[in-house]
Amino acid sequence: MNSLELTLSAIKGIPEKIPFNPFIMHLAASLSNLDYNYKYCQKPENLADAQIKCADFFGIDHVNVSTDAYREASAWGVEIDWSSHTPVAKSHLNPTEFDSVEEPDLLSSQRIINRVNAVKILSERVGGDQCVIGWIEAPFAEICCLFDLVNVLKICRHDDWDKRIISLINRVLPIQKEFAKMQIEAGAHIIGAGDSAISQIGPYRYEKCCLEATKILFDTIQHDIPVLYHICGDNGVIDKEGRDMLKLVSSTNASILDLDYQIDLKIAKEKIETRNCIRGNTNTQILGNQTYSPSEVSNEIEKTIELGKPGGMYQYAAGCEWPWEPLFMASRNLGIARTLVDKLGKY
Repeated sequence: MNSLELTLSAIKGIPEKIPFNPFIMHLAASLSNLDYNYKYCQKPENLADAQIKCADFFGIDHVNVSTDAYREASAWGVEIDWSSHTPVAKSHLNPTEFDSVEEPDLLSSQRIINRVNAVKILSERVGGDQCVIGWIEAPFAEICCLFDLVNVLKICRHDDWDKRIISLINRVLPIQKEFAKMQIEAGAHIIGAGDSAISQIGPYRYEKCCLEATKILFDTIQHDIPVLYHICGDNGVIDKEGRDMLKLVSSTNASILDLDYQIDLKIAKEKIETRNCIRGNTNTQILGNQTYSPSEVSNEIEKTIELGKPGGMYQYAAGCEWPWEPLFMASRNLGIARTLVDKLGKY
């Protein structure tokens, strides 16, 4: 069973062993001595080379094209600031003027085409053996990229806040579907959908204005290939009315849920049961801090494996992107994880 087959087999049941699928972006660039913003993010050939090199060296079962959250936003006209450690928005659009913004032509957006080309290169070079993961933003994340999270939260001051947010989401949804389709046609085996800010809005607002559109998007993509739903932060909140955030994100029916370290993995597996495969959960604060010894790192990784393994439907990763600085520590800890997954991950 190759890496592609192993990754896909874990989605619906018990694989031969736990797939080793840490989420790698900056680390791949660092290992290839590439400037992240200008060489890795903007040159699909460099991205593909770096992903393959990193995956081959550490035995990672997938390669991915995620770099930042602003690919679709840039197509809508958001200007990118390249001066930080990762691409971010230089300024945002005004949500009250969004109806007058022309719908983007994705084929004329260089950042969109670069990601699609990265998928194509990876598919051609390793797609028969390794899982190629394309990437889009989920609906709520996308409107935050366009308008900024603070401005989106300000909309909630209005009595009709839910209708306003739903209107914004419905406008971006067709573009998200199109972007996913372009990557599927380029050879992606899975589409990742990032939703980094939903832990900031809680179960009520998520259910009220985000859940339906997210389901629609995922259903459309999963007509062809699985979706990996990447959700950062503490999404284990249960509000006073009993709305359970974890159960809500599970109800999107995403094939895979990327769970951050704040989630209790044992409780998550009990709640989710067999609705979604789980990926992630190792504490990135331990992985990315030099004050923790190799022994402490090993204990944290081993704990994650032991909680994720029972019953299958689990893929090993950290709670979010694998830390990348300092490089020696990041590489050491990734090597520890690879060794422990090999040792403990067989069924």
